[in-house]
Amino acid sequence: MNSTLVALAAVAQMFFPAPDTKPTPFDGASVRVENGVAVVDVAPRRKFCGVNFVFPKPIALNRYEKLSTEISNRTDRTLDFVVHGMAKGTHRRFVQGKVKLGPGESAVVGAPCCRRSYTMVADGDGLPGMMGYDRKYRPDSIDHTGNISSVIVFCMPQDTPAQFDVKRVWAEGTQPDMTLTIDDAFFPFVDEFGQFMHADWPGKIHSLDELLARAKAEEEKLAAHPESPIPGVDRFGGWGAGPQLKATGMFRTEKWNGRWWLVDPDGHIFFSLGCCYVRLNGKTAVTAREKFFSWLPEKDDPLFGDCWHKGRHQWLNKCFYQGKGTVAQFDFAEANQKRIYGADWKAKFIDRQHRRMRAWGFTSMGNWSDPAVMEASRTPYFDNFNLDGIRKIEGDKKGAWRKFPDVYAPDFEANVLKCAYRTRSAKSRTDPWCIGWFVENELHWATGNMGANGDVAKAVVDSPEGQPAKVEYLRRLKAAHGADATFASATAEDVRAFEADIAERYFSTVKRAVQKVAPGRLYLGCRFCNSYPDAIRAAARHCDVVSYNSYSELPQTPRPETDIVDKPTIIGEFHFGSLDRGFLHSGLVPCRDMKERIEKYKAYVRYAIQDEHLVGVHWFYWHDMPLTGWMDGENFGNGVMDVADNPHPEMIEATRELARELYR
Repeated sequence: MNSTLVALAAVAQMFFPAPDTKPTPFDGASVRVENGVAVVDVAPRRKFCGVNFVFPKPIALNRYEKLSTEISNRTDRTLDFVVHGMAKGTHRRFVQGKVKLGPGESAVVGAPCCRRSYTMVADGDGLPGMMGYDRKYRPDSIDHTGNISSVIVFCMPQDTPAQFDVKRVWAEGTQPDMTLTIDDAFFPFVDEFGQFMHADWPGKIHSLDELLARAKAEEEKLAAHPESPIPGVDRFGGWGAGPQLKATGMFRTEKWNGRWWLVDPDGHIFFSLGCCYVRLNGKTAVTAREKFFSWLPEKDDPLFGDCWHKGRHQWLNKCFYQGKGTVAQFDFAEANQKRIYGADWKAKFIDRQHRRMRAWGFTSMGNWSDPAVMEASRTPYFDNFNLDGIRKIEGDKKGAWRKFPDVYAPDFEANVLKCAYRTRSAKSRTDPWCIGWFVENELHWATGNMGANGDVAKAVVDSPEGQPAKVEYLRRLKAAHGADATFASATAEDVRAFEADIAERYFSTVKRAVQKVAPGRLYLGCRFCNSYPDAIRAAARHCDVVSYNSYSELPQTPRPETDIVDKPTIIGEFHFGSLDRGFLHSGLVPCRDMKERIEKYKAYVRYAIQDEHLVGVHWFYWHDMPLTGWMDGENFGNGVMDVADNPHPEMIEATRELARELYR
């Protein structure tokens, strides 16, 4: 029986061929439509090269089971294809599928329509302070599954031209109902361990005895298998059985055998398979949400009293607690540590994290880990600092975490140097276990990925009079166009030149500060999220390693094709999440369940290992986020272990499997 006809019989909605869907090439490809089939010619040596099917209006995927695409390989060699469902105005991929096709082969690629969160009935105020459910903060949160505006299809990089075609793109199948009714019976919904009360799943803790038994069983397993699964591993996690390169007593980079590597202090090649936030960070706000919780101790409780904390929302992004000042927080993760290990839990926690990372195959701790854990000198780590207390561009309204720094302020370099002395750990300046420093996080350069669209220049224009960057921009325009020039006189070339100079000043200044405070320490950049070519070029000129946070199905580290220094790159954050382990939000890259989550995790890391520029990838993050969210509302189920310090066994086994492949 013809499988294509069977698939088409179940079609719910056809997107291509369709009168209003336009196939558009990207990244050097060309496309033509022949008899209703999109034929795509792929340029060589491009990272992502293919076709984008743009819809006339967004398509809601929450009612479909999967997005299907029929692809044929017209090339005389095997090609790997990837399909993404894209949301307009963002780099997020809401669905993804992939397939390997031999010469002349065709296949239907099914991309599961995975939910980022449960939907909600339209009545009520939702769940304030929880991303996806806070109606006052996110009016569109009734359906937070992601509407797509296009489907992109591309093949992985080729050394020579390639060709493929796309015959059809359609959605099919139905999703089960996943609706939350937020009524009086829903509250409370958080149990004494910080877990969701209205569901069960593998690994959920139901009693104190079960919590203690799980901890004992894990301790026995760690004691029985304490060594790293990496064959020939050295003390740092590098390949001790591999080539002996120059040992400098600190981490550095080297291009060896045609591929970039980190090199550990003993002179062995090193891949940073890491995890962010190796620490307890389970604090969630209680103020104005007391009814969420079935149990909260008194603030003077002899065991749990110091699990109470105070906090305030301190970032630029909007959320429920923005502007509410200091509020009460409770840390369920810390409370569970005390249940297991008693009041002196911290020393045991530090020791256990290092033993876990070694036994599971992680080679490093990523950003924002606990200084007390980092300074134990048992696992390589990354430190960081932010440019706090520096004059900002006041017109910047698009930065997620903080405003863009004003690199033209007279005291900019002096203040950057002061900030460089404020890393999380003073020991990291000279500690051989410190790999390097990130500076800032997801600094806002542009809205569109790789799009030089003038966001920074516009923020400068929108700033008050007297803003140093604004004064400098107008000076440049008058020099180029005459004394009567205004900001309206700026051409695209003016905007690009101005923003390129900002990038050059930013990265060169930070590099000088890092070199002065911590000579020889690796500078790893600002962890690009959205970026544009001139900023990447400047980063490559001055950073030892260029960093990206890449929340996508596969690592994405944009590299302009021309005028860029060959530099190693690192992924500072990535993750996959699902709703089958007691969470209401899956995170930034959703999966159908834990099984698919692990499949994507392994595919992501394996792709990174094969990339000649990537020297590491860092999972975000160590423990699941609080069910009811951080102060900024993030409440993702994306940890290596849960709030009860119970490792997700699938995640551990996958990491051990990947660790065995790092230096193969």
